[in-house]
Amino acid sequence: MAYEPDMAIVFDSATKAVIVSFRGVTVYLPGPYVDPKAAVLTAEAYCRRLGWRD
Repeated sequence: MAYEPDMAIVFDSATKAVIVSFRGVTVYLPGPYVDPKAAVLTAEAYCRRLGWRD
């Protein structure tokens, strides 16, 4: 699936959190998430709620 320009999702393995940068706004989703896949799915769902269409 294609991300928008400047869209980024980063999983922090130390804290099990995810950082999302979408349309100029960066947010921290604290989790903890079981694994990177769960974190990315949550971050993508967050972006979809804000209007991203994959």
